[in-house]
Amino acid sequence: MADYPIYTSREMLDEDFPFKIEVRTPVNMNRYVHAHEHLQLCYLMSGSCLHWAVGKQYVLTKGDLFSIPPFQEHRLAPREGMDFTMIQVDFMPQAINESFRDLARMQTFVDFAYIRPLLSEEDLVPKMAFPPAIQSEVEHLLGSLLREWEEREEGYRLAIKADLLKLLVITGRQYTRYARTQSRRERQQVALHREAFYQAIAYMETHYHEELHLEAVAAKALMAPSYFSNMLRLVRGKSYIELLAAIRIQAAMELLTDTDLSVTEIAARVGYNHISHFNRTFKKHTGVTPGDFRRHRS
Repeated sequence: MADYPIYTSREMLDEDFPFKIEVRTPVNMNRYVHAHEHLQLCYLMSGSCLHWAVGKQYVLTKGDLFSIPPFQEHRLAPREGMDFTMIQVDFMPQAINESFRDLARMQTFVDFAYIRPLLSEEDLVPKMAFPPAIQSEVEHLLGSLLREWEEREEGYRLAIKADLLKLLVITGRQYTRYARTQSRRERQQVALHREAFYQAIAYMETHYHEELHLEAVAAKALMAPSYFSNMLRLVRGKSYIELLAAIRIQAAMELLTDTDLSVTEIAARVGYNHISHFNRTFKKHTGVTPGDFRRHRS
């Protein structure tokens, strides 16, 4: 168990529209170590402050964007004699698109916001400095997001989705440019972690009949279990348990259609030790029992 609070998205964000934007200053910054289920983007509008993440200290200055992925411990700290204004954007991917697909397809943004903060090397800083021209564009978007969030006029959710998606596109494009200036080793590390994540999904798709445990599969992805499950929600729209069940039920549907194996045999072949559990899960995913599914396909 973590020795710091981990805030759930339900505690911090509205379930129907999981988005929030706030202005942080030395007066109202969170000085205590914590983590949360959702993604947080922090942009420094002015001044300078310290951001602690996973036990390391980073100096943020105007124009810096810092990504705090789900379940990563962090806190803010002031710099002696310095003021700052930070815009903090908290959101779950479904605030943009309920199917998650639009955000997951933006691989450069996913690399910056989710993959890069995993890298533990001392010189790989999980922040990005925007050039002056991009700072103006980003600050305009953040100003628009703040107004829409505070005023909440008709259609504000659509306006927020549009501005937020634009912000993420800009971030992804800038990260592409930024990555070209980084060392070959850093690019290789990001690619290694990205590839490990997708290889873990492929492992689930080919070893679904085995007794798969989240901890073991997450280790293949080079991620903590909770982080891996959250990444699956982003890319596939399902948690680990949900995705594994969907893979198994798809395999069962194929066996019910193409073979004469009994339902009990099929359940065992796709990884279910208890026929009752298999039947419940199958009906939850398809709306019918395995037997009814086979009869309707015959």
